[in-house]
Amino acid sequence: MIKKLSNLQLILISTGGMIGSGWLFSPFYGYQTAGIGVLYSWIITAVITLIIGLSFAQICTAFPIVGGIYRFMSLTHPKSMGSIFLILGWLSYVVYLPLEAQAVVQYIGFWEPSLLVSVANKVELSTRGIALAMFIILSITAFNTLVITRVARVNSIVSFWKILIPLMVALILISSFGHFHGLTSVANKVNFSFENILLAVTSSGLAFAFSGFQNGLILANQVKDPIKALPYSLFAPILVGLVLYGLLSLSYLLCLDNQHQLSLTGTAAPLLALVALFGLNWLFTILFIDAVVAPLGTTNVYIAVTSRILYSVGKEIFPESFLTRLNKYGAPAIALWINGFVGIIFLFPFPTWKELVNFLSSIVVFAYLAGPVSVMVLHRKQPQLLYKFNLFYPTLIGCLGFICCTWLIYWSGFTNLVYLFITLILIVAGYYAFNTKKETFYATLIKNWYLLIYLACIVLVSFLRSKALIPFPADNLIIAAIGLIFAYIFRKNSLSSENLEQNIIKIREEIDFDNTTQSNVIADKQVTQT
Repeated sequence: MIKKLSNLQLILISTGGMIGSGWLFSPFYGYQTAGIGVLYSWIITAVITLIIGLSFAQICTAFPIVGGIYRFMSLTHPKSMGSIFLILGWLSYVVYLPLEAQAVVQYIGFWEPSLLVSVANKVELSTRGIALAMFIILSITAFNTLVITRVARVNSIVSFWKILIPLMVALILISSFGHFHGLTSVANKVNFSFENILLAVTSSGLAFAFSGFQNGLILANQVKDPIKALPYSLFAPILVGLVLYGLLSLSYLLCLDNQHQLSLTGTAAPLLALVALFGLNWLFTILFIDAVVAPLGTTNVYIAVTSRILYSVGKEIFPESFLTRLNKYGAPAIALWINGFVGIIFLFPFPTWKELVNFLSSIVVFAYLAGPVSVMVLHRKQPQLLYKFNLFYPTLIGCLGFICCTWLIYWSGFTNLVYLFITLILIVAGYYAFNTKKETFYATLIKNWYLLIYLACIVLVSFLRSKALIPFPADNLIIAAIGLIFAYIFRKNSLSSENLEQNIIKIREEIDFDNTTQSNVIADKQVTQT
């Protein structure tokens, strides 16, 4: 019998994904963007993440499939729409690999300056830094070709360390050097405004820091008891993340004055710089070690999860291809190595953590739409399937989740929205190029018209706001209205009940087949060893 992940292991996989490079950078960048308002930003991020996550948790308990959260569009909508979201989800996870490796190198660069280079007042990875990041990605990729439970055991140990060290650092800084009058100081109120509070959620990496909640849901088919484990793997990490990130932000708010703020501007490793500022040499060493261990642990998690998403791409678009092959440990080794090499490519156009996370955040939150849309469709057409994880008013939760996703997308900023729109067009073109059915590119665009117009409307509002043609907060109210309208349009353009029923049958067959196949792989290995 194949070994399954325990409930605790799944919770730690999600929690570990939320405490990677985000805790090293996001509290500081959020502090720079919103000042004292960053505390409100964290609360808003946690609430929005919970609303969106509830949609995913309900569907994943009903359909614990590999790469589940991005595949549900294929369940409820035409194949082209499902494939687009699956590719978006895969792309968003691939970018995590260079992001976490980049964070490790930037913090090592605080100790070894040759890994970094200053370009136009920005600290970027040098040639040696990029080479080290490549080595990190390839090494952890090789490790993940082993059995997933071995990966999970390592992650469980690392996750406890990753929670303890940031908590200890924040409490020591606050108790030793914090002054609560800092909350009312002029320096911390300079950027305080409700608009900056909202902008910090996505543009400063706060939403990115909370995105690890997805990991447990994506590995839904490899847990012993999905009905019990998946909700906990959602609630526990969000609560831990809110407390941890809130305390780290308080460290900057309570410990920095005007002079100290200037000394941290432009630093490649803000938390190390903060600790060094107060001469805590012993804590500096521990923090330096954790600044390497935490992102490495998160990279380990994301490489495991990303391979399952690419495996899902093979299931949906290229069945029976090399993407769906498992090695003797039951791991999709070819998918793992493809992800590793694609991740390396992203090291070159985005040589700093902040640049890469800004691009990544817009893709991640756009892919979140799959959860709320699927809940609304299934509750309307197949409500009996959602009884395992009961939600009050699933359609309302789905609608609120869709609006929250729309806000997160909008808050990523005009430049990133333009990049996202271009990326979406390229994905549609790529789907058309590899589509075995002879269909014109125009026909493919028409099938997905509402997806493109939805994003175009958000881009338009963002442009008008950047030119001060729409005031704040009217722009956010318009975005909420756009979300409400397109939530209805997405639901209306779902598959018929008959086609939905056929997809459900296929998904159930796949769940049974995958469990049987992975069990046989492990059994064959054990017989060979005997």
